[in-house]
Amino acid sequence: MVVNRRTNDVPVNKVLDFIRQSIADKEFKPGDRLPAERKLSEQLGVGRPHVREAIQKMELYGILHTYPQSGTIVAEFTKEQMDSLVSEKLKVSRYDFDSLLYVRVLLEIEACKLATRNRTIQDIDRIERSLHELEECDEADLRVKKDFEFHQAVAKSGHNPVITSLLSIIMPDIMKYYHKYQFCVTPERVVCSEHREFLQKVKDRDEVGMKELVLRHLSNQIDFAKKTRGVEISDFNFEGF
Repeated sequence: MVVNRRTNDVPVNKVLDFIRQSIADKEFKPGDRLPAERKLSEQLGVGRPHVREAIQKMELYGILHTYPQSGTIVAEFTKEQMDSLVSEKLKVSRYDFDSLLYVRVLLEIEACKLATRNRTIQDIDRIERSLHELEECDEADLRVKKDFEFHQAVAKSGHNPVITSLLSIIMPDIMKYYHKYQFCVTPERVVCSEHREFLQKVKDRDEVGMKELVLRHLSNQIDFAKKTRGVEISDFNFEGF
């Protein structure tokens, strides 16, 4: 495969553009396996971390799936999923963690409240499957991705596609900060317990309890923004939500 397409100069965007165009040209079809990370890195002249980040972003959009021992596979996806990735109207890469976190908390509170109101039996089944995958995952980096996928499953249960799409847009950039600062110090047993609480509150339609749970679950990140990065406490006031 010859790389002669005009691409964005930013390495991650170069990889995204290449994979997207290859899918559009039907060089990669649903079910096809992508070339190995090392091969893509050499082919595109970018670092392997850039390839990895691009693949993670496309996974969060539902365009790719990575399986242990099987590699990265092109998923069955909708036109809307690809359009969201192509447009990327929100250029969140230039924003700092505090801004991203503030928006995430606002969106997640509303998404989770909607989930308690609008969830279906099928939604609960999807959340349970996602929770099982998260709890069975032993690899640290993959657990971060599975954690976000769990929260996306809850958000989708609110049946507001705009909120779900906005969360998908900011999540890859938040993941970069997770890996960079490693600020999640909550014991694993507590995190697992809180995830089960999310599922239970969706089942119970507990809207009030859900807001309290979101703030408690994200408290490490909020504290990190307040103490380490100099954000005023008043900047993270969610009383009205």
